[in-house]
Amino acid sequence: MNKLKKSVTVRFYSIEANDSFFSDLVSNYKAMQNIGNLTRIINIRNRKHLIKASYETLDSKFSVYPVTVIRERNTWQTKATIDGKISPIEVNQGIIGDPYFFSIVPEIKLVVGFTTGPSVSIKSVGTSLLEQFSNDRITKIALELIPKEKEFSRLTEISDYSSLHFKISSSSLTDVSDNAPQLIRDLSSAPYLEGNMQLSLDLAIDEKQDIGLSKENVIEIVNYLSNHDDCTVLKVKGKNEDGTSVNLDFSNAFFNYKTDIMTRHKYVGETTAHNILKEAFHSYVDKNL
Repeated sequence: MNKLKKSVTVRFYSIEANDSFFSDLVSNYKAMQNIGNLTRIINIRNRKHLIKASYETLDSKFSVYPVTVIRERNTWQTKATIDGKISPIEVNQGIIGDPYFFSIVPEIKLVVGFTTGPSVSIKSVGTSLLEQFSNDRITKIALELIPKEKEFSRLTEISDYSSLHFKISSSSLTDVSDNAPQLIRDLSSAPYLEGNMQLSLDLAIDEKQDIGLSKENVIEIVNYLSNHDDCTVLKVKGKNEDGTSVNLDFSNAFFNYKTDIMTRHKYVGETTAHNILKEAFHSYVDKNL
């Protein structure tokens, strides 16, 4: 089988949590190592997740905790063989799903992660992962993409919006939360969307005409999409109070690390994944610490 080139994009997140969470994370992680129970299968929001913790490493003077998560994918209903036999998929000792690879660095409140699976939020899976290492299940834990520049404040400088353009995979809109912007919820329920379509919208906005988007709506949508892993294009155009044109591009506003690998498989093996995360972390440390 010939090798194929696979592109990988690694994301960087800051961990928003109480200080006690980080000591809980380290102690619970080390407890798993001490008892030799590094793998567990748990249910998170009606999906099985296999969580596999690797041994702690020291990298750039920081303690790094690598974790692999396999998130169950329940879209596969049957298997079919060349002899025409169709049967259900039965797994007795594990799960079938998509891999997510993470490195947790508690000392600087950082998570580095990527997936080669479909467009399901790395942020969502990573947050669920961190919750498993917390002793306080009531206190909220959040992951936030780390911005290169904080341009969001410039959104409020625009007094007259003219357009909003974004591109996102339709698979990211299949299961949105109730507090998502109304436009996103409307797209999520649209009957014409099919799985894994690349959805590109260019909305012309004239606040003098009622098209359903106010200034507050635009800011809400941008804040939502800019923190979404799978939004590859996000641009806003308008004018400020003195009539000067303002063009904001948020699609490359966050730290990421991109690389290509050659593989014979559709997935990335753990050893290769850990090496990619290590390279990504070094890149981040060199630029920021």
